[in-house]
Amino acid sequence: MAKVAVALMAMVIFSALPLAYSNEFISSACKTSSEPELCASSLLGIPGLPNLNPTQLLNVAVQAAIGTVKSTSSMAVSLSGKASPGLEQIALQDCIDLLDDTADHLSEVLQHILNLDFTSNAFQASSVNTFLSGSLTNQDTCIEGITGTNGVVKSQLQSSVQQISQAISAALALFMGIVNLADFKSTLHNRRLLFDRHGGGYDFPHWLSAVDRRLLQDTADDIQADAVVAQDGSGDYTTITDAINNAPEKSNQRYVIYVTAGVYYENVEVGKRKMNLMLVGDGMDSTIVTGNKSVVDGTTTYHSATFAVKGAGFIARDIGFQNTAGAYKHQAVALRVGSDLSVFYRCSFDGYQDTLYAHSLRQFYRECEIYGTVDFIFGNAAAVLQSCTIMARKPLEQQTITITAQGRKDPNENTGFSIHDCNVTSAPDYVPVPTYLGRPWKQYSRTVFMQNYLDGIIEPQGWAQWNSSDFALNTLYYGEYMNYGPGAGLAQRVNWSGYNVLNTSMANEFTVAEFIEGNKWLPSTGVTYLSGLKL
Repeated sequence: MAKVAVALMAMVIFSALPLAYSNEFISSACKTSSEPELCASSLLGIPGLPNLNPTQLLNVAVQAAIGTVKSTSSMAVSLSGKASPGLEQIALQDCIDLLDDTADHLSEVLQHILNLDFTSNAFQASSVNTFLSGSLTNQDTCIEGITGTNGVVKSQLQSSVQQISQAISAALALFMGIVNLADFKSTLHNRRLLFDRHGGGYDFPHWLSAVDRRLLQDTADDIQADAVVAQDGSGDYTTITDAINNAPEKSNQRYVIYVTAGVYYENVEVGKRKMNLMLVGDGMDSTIVTGNKSVVDGTTTYHSATFAVKGAGFIARDIGFQNTAGAYKHQAVALRVGSDLSVFYRCSFDGYQDTLYAHSLRQFYRECEIYGTVDFIFGNAAAVLQSCTIMARKPLEQQTITITAQGRKDPNENTGFSIHDCNVTSAPDYVPVPTYLGRPWKQYSRTVFMQNYLDGIIEPQGWAQWNSSDFALNTLYYGEYMNYGPGAGLAQRVNWSGYNVLNTSMANEFTVAEFIEGNKWLPSTGVTYLSGLKL
């Protein structure tokens, strides 16, 4: 009842605004968009505009975007028989799947708008931004896939997908306009302690249940699994795919699959209906999922993943994910994640270019090992990597190494990479080549490195341009805070306007409790910490 009352109060406040305020509000909100004129023109054409308060306007804008998604999805399905076999057909299927995901994300947004309650539920506000941001990412991924083709799919689909992006970007600008209008900004970014003063070790995300936490801490022998995968036939299944396919759909309860030691040659997809799954292995070097799909061999980057997960609330523990295509096959993903509120604990991600695809939504990685060469942590999720080991390995001849390539395309998205308390170093096969913390994949690329050990492999300038151009240098957001080690010196770092040497206040914005507001990703239960950041 309290949430409904607050929502109604907000509606009353917005309804009391002068009717002529709609145009002014739209103009103001769209100034924060990446394309202000397109944003305003798409919103000013909404029927009944003068009679809509901002919240109603957001509702109508999202519904209009859903309509465009559905019509575009129908068009995409109709092209299935016209697409050429191979890459074009694969790219089209990616788009069909991503459009379907987008329809779900936008429906989630509508549900939150119906109970708009920023003052007492910052997680709800974070979720609105998260699902709008994820929807934008989906369209971008679709376009990236069909850009590599030259047939009917690209010619007929690309324009409609771009229209969806414009509609979602406008809705996101409206949402942020409402946040600012109602003076809820302090609620969205209120200070919360990432670390409390307690003895012991790191805790797990607060939104995990007590049972989930126990599952993350127990030994494999102590876990009561719902299904067991064993290659020797001693379990319920011999493949991970069969175990996942037979797991319940849309479950509110944790479903645990124990995968015994072995090398599993599978390309696995955890669909969006497979919610709250947990995979437990016998160790990142003992339970390994491996594949070798790559762009060079005729697939999209998105489709090359050895293991892909969409179902919300996914957890993996003590498992290795590999793509063995090799450096010469270029883009070849080991793990792709579009699972909201997902956790990867003591896992390894082993590849070369594009190893870990943190595609979208909210993700947390702890005590993991990531190996790669070019852009090997990439995507547009809101992702936090903590206490991980990030290892650069030997690339192709004349290649340089870039650790991150974050794909934030709209300034209103809440996405980015926060890499905190990690060890950035070299793999055993590393050879001395220019190695950088990251480069800007998209216009508003956002990545911060905080309190990490940076090995001497990191170039003095720290960050690289995208293909030696000045693309995004003024709009990106890159930051460093209290890193240490021979690669952490700041004296020769880049002088781009988007690069920041963070002070403590700025760094606090990228601790998990504030970066993903309301999630309480990493409250401490153990080791003594200062508020906000580790000493």
